[in-house]
Amino acid sequence: MCGMKVEQGNGTDRRIRRTYVMDGCFAAAYAVLGALFYRVYLRQAIHYPGRLGFYDSDLPAHISEGVNHTAYSLMERTFGLLRGTLRLNQKPIAVVLALVTLGVIFVTWRLLVRLMPEGNAAVLHLIAFACTFTMPIYLPSLNPFHYMGMQSGTVWHNSTYLGMKLAGTIVLLLYYRYQERYRGGLRVCEWVLFTAALILVNLMKPNFILCFAPAMAILLLADCIADRGRTFGRQVLFGIPVLISLVVVVFEAKVLFDGENSGASIIVALPYGLLHWNRHPVAALIQSVAFPLVILAGTWRELGRDRIYRATWLIWLTGLLEYLMLSEDGPRRTHGNLSWGYSYCVFLVFAVCACRLYRELRAYIGRCKAAGITVPGSWLRFLRTATWRERGRALYLLLASVLFLWHLSCGLSFSWMIYQGGSYLEGAF
Repeated sequence: MCGMKVEQGNGTDRRIRRTYVMDGCFAAAYAVLGALFYRVYLRQAIHYPGRLGFYDSDLPAHISEGVNHTAYSLMERTFGLLRGTLRLNQKPIAVVLALVTLGVIFVTWRLLVRLMPEGNAAVLHLIAFACTFTMPIYLPSLNPFHYMGMQSGTVWHNSTYLGMKLAGTIVLLLYYRYQERYRGGLRVCEWVLFTAALILVNLMKPNFILCFAPAMAILLLADCIADRGRTFGRQVLFGIPVLISLVVVVFEAKVLFDGENSGASIIVALPYGLLHWNRHPVAALIQSVAFPLVILAGTWRELGRDRIYRATWLIWLTGLLEYLMLSEDGPRRTHGNLSWGYSYCVFLVFAVCACRLYRELRAYIGRCKAAGITVPGSWLRFLRTATWRERGRALYLLLASVLFLWHLSCGLSFSWMIYQGGSYLEGAF
């Protein structure tokens, strides 16, 4: 018995040491990426001439709007405070943006842990890191650009999108937690926290709410119908934070469509960028979300069983419809400002579907181990003796994994180009 206790103690010590090692590795990864992000954002802020060109971005314009008090976004107003009021240089701005980008990784990890609490936390953390860099599949024979005309959740040149990405992920972390139990009643502090998160994301950029609010309304209506109206008051109470946060959007609309943009308007039309930059617009839509679509094709039955999975794809669908149906006219016609919400939706489905792939691979490997399939030789025997259904499942998981790695490699290649001063426009002009 004493020997058993020592062995158990040693096992616990080993687990603790592994935890410390993994925490140290992730801390180092955050530190290294933070330094790289800081370098890129600082060079964007001062329009630095890099090896591949000047560091192009919207950041100088956003800083200028903050300093001149013409800003609509909290990010721009923060820059105005740092540069205009406090008279600091661009370095604190780069620090803020680097911390925001690292914050997206951390909150995404917490979201994935919420989605898959039984999963390995380190693997989910790696998925959060990877999803920070996934981009559309680059096929120049179909469409010429990595980014222009595509729909990507990985954006390095727009500070207000980065702020929206962090705040939107916080909103979804809360929403996915509350939607499972709001019919039993939310505490006042939870309701206030959800309201504050929605106000924050709208202060960053109004595009998130255009995709999230319709999806949430549909899900609340579905719950009300399923409960035959008995929980109608709960649905109204859960939806009020969205209505409160829309006050911010009304203010931002006045700022955005007054002054030099007074001739701008929102019309029903296909997006200018999708048609203008692509030779094959439909292919561009598929290139942007090939991996999530493959995961959906293999797990569509989960839409009826998993509330979070269903909500994720509904948010993506409302984002896609908003992107395809609404465009700006006038002086903002070519800016693609109504694409930011769908860009976030693409990031969301990548993260959730990567977590779903991990779940499927974990279950599949577990079944294989139970069947004694652990080495290449046994895999070959398995492929010779397996049913077509089992072979198809193995091929499906292989295809999904290859697609995710392909998206990731395209994103890493694009990010490396940006790091060296290459333009996100990629010779578009």
